[in-house]
Amino acid sequence: MKKKKSSADVYARSGEDCRILSLGSHRMRNQPGVRRAGAVVRGTATYRPPAKKECISGENRKGFLMKDQPGEVNRTASLGLEREGKYLTFSLGDEEYGIGILKVKEIIGMMRITPVPQTPDFVKGVINLRGKVIPVIDLRLRFGMSEKGYTERTCIIVVEIDGSGAKLHIGVVVDSVSEVLNIKGADIEDTPSFGTALETAYILGMAKTGGGVKILLEIDRVLSNNEISFLDKVA
Repeated sequence: MKKKKSSADVYARSGEDCRILSLGSHRMRNQPGVRRAGAVVRGTATYRPPAKKECISGENRKGFLMKDQPGEVNRTASLGLEREGKYLTFSLGDEEYGIGILKVKEIIGMMRITPVPQTPDFVKGVINLRGKVIPVIDLRLRFGMSEKGYTERTCIIVVEIDGSGAKLHIGVVVDSVSEVLNIKGADIEDTPSFGTALETAYILGMAKTGGGVKILLEIDRVLSNNEISFLDKVA
C-alpha cells in the first residue's frame, strides 16, 4: 500500500536544492485554507510557512562556498608567509623596488663595463669581477624607462638567478641602493591587474611600507628564458 503523505510535510524548492520542512501536525490542523498536497485551497486566509534559509545553487553556490572555504584562507596566509622576509630596496627614477636578500650576492659601485656586440639595448656588457666574467643589464632600460647617466650613487647589484641548468650570476644596474627591510607577509599585497597588455609576471607583490609602496621583484622572471640563455652564453 502506498504510504499516505502527511499534511505536515511542506516542500520548498529553490534552484537545485529541495528541502522538506517538517512543521508538525498540531500547527497545520487548524490553519485555514491549508489542505494536503494536491488539494484545492479554499477560504480567504493564506498560510505562510516559517521563514526558511535561502537555497543557493549553481555558480552562486560555488562562489558562496569558496568565499568561506578555510582552504582559501590558508592558501592566502601561506602565500603571505612565502613572500615574507628581508628585501634589498633600491630606486629607479622615483619608484622604489625590492629584491629578496637571499638572491643578492653583493653590491658594487660602477666599474668599467665591456660592451658585447649584437646584444639588446638593456644588456650593457660584461664586467670582470675578481676573475669571473659577469653579464650586466640596465634595469631602467629593461623596464622601458629612459636612459640616465651614471652617477656616484649608481650601483651594480650582483644577483643569482636560475640559468640553463645551473645558477647564473648577473649584474643589475640601478640608480641607487636604499636599505634592507624586513617586510611582513601581511604588508604584501598581490599585484593589481593592469590588463593583458602589461606584463607583470616578474612582480612578486606590492609592499606597504612607511606610507608608500615598494614593488617587490621576482628577479628570476625579469628576463625571459631566451634572454637568460643568451646571458649564460655570454658569461
